[in-house]
Amino acid sequence: MRSLPRTLASLCLLALALPSALAHTAGEELASSAQAFLGSLSAEQKAKATFKFDDAERTNWIFVPAARKGLPLKAMNPGQRHFAQAILSVALSGRGHMKAESIMALEQVLLELEKGSGPLRDAENYFVSIFGTPDAKGTWGFRWEGHHLSLNFTLVDGELVSSTPSFFATNPGKIKEGQPGPVGFELLKFEDDLGRQLAKSLTAEQRKKAFLAKDPFKDIVTGNKQRADGILKHKGIPATELDEAQRQILGQLVFEYVSRTRPDFAAKELKAIEAVKESLVFAWNGGLEVGEAHYYSIQGPTFLFELVNFQGGANHVHASWRDLKKDFAYDPLAEHAKEHAAK
Repeated sequence: MRSLPRTLASLCLLALALPSALAHTAGEELASSAQAFLGSLSAEQKAKATFKFDDAERTNWIFVPAARKGLPLKAMNPGQRHFAQAILSVALSGRGHMKAESIMALEQVLLELEKGSGPLRDAENYFVSIFGTPDAKGTWGFRWEGHHLSLNFTLVDGELVSSTPSFFATNPGKIKEGQPGPVGFELLKFEDDLGRQLAKSLTAEQRKKAFLAKDPFKDIVTGNKQRADGILKHKGIPATELDEAQRQILGQLVFEYVSRTRPDFAAKELKAIEAVKESLVFAWNGGLEVGEAHYYSIQGPTFLFELVNFQGGANHVHASWRDLKKDFAYDPLAEHAKEHAAK
């Protein structure tokens, strides 16, 4: 396993050191790239790609094959696709962008595996949507979505305040011998393996709290709800009851999810999680060996990470990050409205 800092605190310090190299704010970079993308479109394309900020479509997210609104990549010329990718590249870290690109590439693998027996797979059937008017000081949003990938970003007064709901998934979870594509490729390996490593490290006494006595969950519990209705009903084992090595793994897991976003935003999120790290709770459901269906969750006071590997012989991974206050910037927007009403 790669070498990583030992604690969540040191993970945060690592992330906090990165933004100093950034010359521009998230608001400036995202607005500039979104403006360039929109400027490259025809009037007909722009009509499909743009929505009012308060349009109900902004919170209508889904991660399965479905009819979607927005402008699909396959309806863009090569130059327009590059402008679209530029928005994604400044919203995500390099690692996050790689994961998003790889998820889309896996659609071609599925197309060859299923030979037309399932939904039509298309690596270009991913949709770009802009909500509101991109402006360096404005309030607007951006979504990139298709099968197994839903990325939602919201800016308020030019500040990137939300990167959730955030959903990454892979099928196959790991490309096996005889399957098309790069054999052994496992995009969400660390998210999956670290969760299993933590669960296997628990003592019999710790497992009484951490292990959920239910059949393996078939999907993430929160699904694609517009609001993740409060913290999950199931609990788990508090971080305060984990030993140092186990807490280290927990910190690595949190870092793996959050570091998909651009470094300056990830640093703020990690700093907020560091402040409440004693309240983190870990739960496990299912088998402990590779090939056995399983699920885990990491809960904090206002945020939630979930992973399930159930379908396809436990070789089909769904992983999500939800923020109970900042999904789609619900709470920041409410505060924003109050401030403006008071003026």
